Amino acid sequence: MNATKRNGVERVVFGIAFLGAGAGGLCVVAILACYSIEVFMRYVLNAPTSWASDYVTYFLCASVFLTMPQLTREGSHVAVTVLQSSLPAVILRLAIPIGLSISAFICFFVGWLALKQTHYNFVRGIDTMSLAAVPKWTVAAPIAYGFLLSGIVLLLKLRAQWHARHEVAH
Repeated sequence: MNATKRNGVERVVFGIAFLGAGAGGLCVVAILACYSIEVFMRYVLNAPTSWASDYVTYFLCASVFLTMPQLTREGSHVAVTVLQSSLPAVILRLAIPIGLSISAFICFFVGWLALKQTHYNFVRGIDTMSLAAVPKWTVAAPIAYGFLLSGIVLLLKLRAQWHARHEVAH
């Protein structure tokens, strides 16, 4: 794959991750709206909603997994670097690609499981078990998206590291 195609793939993947993060941000706004409506209804009109907490939960799940690929791309996730900071440079050069590979594999595996569950819920028409029931696939789909796209982002990071290492060698 030449550099132009490689950059095109990265642009598409990173663009999708950026749009997902934007959608995750909108979910946070929706959480704020749900809570605001709940507070107004409960304390001003003395008529609490039956749906607000359920929708806050759905939006929270969506916000986490829709932003996950962008956070993976930026390296903004929580990292425990105690071991990493104590490794010699030679071992670290091997450990980082191995860690990226294992992480990508796990993301793809969990994403595949989530995608299977999303499909199962969609085909069977399963709804959530709550007062404000929604099709369960709408809750599961962002989970599959987050893990699968994060796996792709991790592979792109691995490839970038491989290219950087080989450019230095030449």
